[in-house]
Amino acid sequence: MALSFTLNIVEHELAPFGRIERACADNPAFEDVRLFIGGKACAPDVLYVCTTAENVRAVHESGCRAVFVGTDAVSSAELTVASAAEPLVVFDALLDLARRYADWQRAMDRIAYNGGTLQDLIDASESFLRNNVVVLDPALKLLGYTKNVPCDDPITLELIEHGYHTEDNIRKFKLNQRFKPWSEEDGFVINDTYQICKYITVVKSFKSRSAFSLISVMMCNVANPEPHLLDNYQMFTDHVGVFAKRDYPDDKPSGSAVDMFLKDLIRGEIAEEDVADRCAFTGIPYDGRFCLFYMKADKDSVPVSRLLADVSLSVAPAKTILVDDAVVVLCFNCKNSFCAQHCMVGACPNKKRTVSKRLNEMLKRYDLTCGRSSKFAPLSQAPVAFNQAQEAYAISRRPPRNRERVGEMRIWERIYSFDAYALDSLVRCLSDKEIDMIRLTYASSILAEMARQDIASKTNNYEFLYTYIMHERRITAVAEQLHMHRNNVSYRINRIEEQYDIDTNEPQLRIDLMLAYCIREAGIVQDAQ
Repeated sequence: MALSFTLNIVEHELAPFGRIERACADNPAFEDVRLFIGGKACAPDVLYVCTTAENVRAVHESGCRAVFVGTDAVSSAELTVASAAEPLVVFDALLDLARRYADWQRAMDRIAYNGGTLQDLIDASESFLRNNVVVLDPALKLLGYTKNVPCDDPITLELIEHGYHTEDNIRKFKLNQRFKPWSEEDGFVINDTYQICKYITVVKSFKSRSAFSLISVMMCNVANPEPHLLDNYQMFTDHVGVFAKRDYPDDKPSGSAVDMFLKDLIRGEIAEEDVADRCAFTGIPYDGRFCLFYMKADKDSVPVSRLLADVSLSVAPAKTILVDDAVVVLCFNCKNSFCAQHCMVGACPNKKRTVSKRLNEMLKRYDLTCGRSSKFAPLSQAPVAFNQAQEAYAISRRPPRNRERVGEMRIWERIYSFDAYALDSLVRCLSDKEIDMIRLTYASSILAEMARQDIASKTNNYEFLYTYIMHERRITAVAEQLHMHRNNVSYRINRIEEQYDIDTNEPQLRIDLMLAYCIREAGIVQDAQ
């Protein structure tokens, strides 16, 4: 950005030297100051200091701007300083002004373009803005604020304390129709009604596809919004605009209050006791039947922007956001209290085409997988659900399971539910010694021997026992699943119990066996890695 200060700023800075007369209706900006001693002015972005009427005319003839310093009024100069001070003293003050503003502009440029933060930008601008300034995201979360200027405004103090505007304050904004001018006007919105804040406020809002991206508010608790101060604030907000364009580009469906709220939520950046307030502002229920999906684009199959657009279309009205390089879906469509793990037909507002069904079809087209969290409530549990979905996705990327796998514990072939793979996650965290311990339980030793003998004898007792326990020993259900006669099911289970000296009538043994199946399969994947 150009290094600049304005004529308004120059007029304010020169006021202590004497009476100022201004003959310029506009407000030009400059990059430097020079003392004109004759010849020809050649830099239109330089403000020339003149001591004679002839020099002023020469500057103007060159198409440049002039400040006249002396006891006689020169009406043609943009500014005339009627001062008893030596011209070189005034010139020296203007040189200092140009240096300070050049340093400030360079500092803001470095912050905006070299990885700085909005808080860094505010810190670098405190002496120029003088007042309290806050910058907020679309969900009215505080991103930065003036730290070294005393503040006694209740609204601002609450904002700094909570890190976001409370629901009570948002209600006040709505009642006083503050959001309407913020969303409609491109320039500064100056409010001097004192209805909410005890001071005049100057607001600059940034938009992405007609939605808020960033909001900058200057509370004039120290200095009134005079022209020179508004010019300083304009320079500051010009650099805030760099963050707005960078973090909320028009070609991404981000920048909305919902997106920012969900991103902060799943990253654990919102305190649990504050989630309900933020839900009320964004229109997302706090209590409901939630689940969260996590997936990534394959660079060889689909760009992430295309995946994001397709997922958003497929799962609506569920919410879709981009978190780093992953697409995340928060679904709260389910209306069935018995839907413990998977989308059930008739339980979704979209009738038979549930979110899981639509998402599974789309993932199949791109040959991708996704992870899914457990069902959860309330929404404050979203950070844990995000980790679950991320872990389930990581499991989906591992080598295929061993052929001993006895039927999938998930319904959708492209969606890996954390409920089905929680033990995989647990086993992955264990040491070899700990894995050996849980593999050598009584139930695990039975299954190991059964699997060994199946391979040697070309039988399938391992799979049969799993199906028998999974279907709660219901003979008809097992027969249908394995395409067997009911009598054969009874015969097979009796033979297995006799051969391995077990009694499946014992509830604890059935639990131990099912747990052993899960741990065994998780261990197989761990070994494959």
